[in-house]
Amino acid sequence: MRLWLIVIFLPKVRPMTTARDILMPHLDAGLAEANEKKMSSDAVARILFEQALRIWKENRSPEDIRAELLEAADHLDPDEDFTFMRP
Repeated sequence: MRLWLIVIFLPKVRPMTTARDILMPHLDAGLAEANEKKMSSDAVARILFEQALRIWKENRSPEDIRAELLEAADHLDPDEDFTFMRP
């Protein structure tokens, strides 16, 4: 009986919030608003990219940012295996 009472009164544990959890609703809303106003998603993406670079420049070196961008560019093809993966 005690165990039952403890379970009832334990606070619910919420999963840890991630940066993705915080950002995605805002991004989805921004894309929807841009679409309603006949703005291209490409224009929105350019602004997001510009802001990502601004944020990275606050804490990262140009060489580190370049390495991040090159790594992302190397894996743009969704059908291409990563180099460390076995065939």
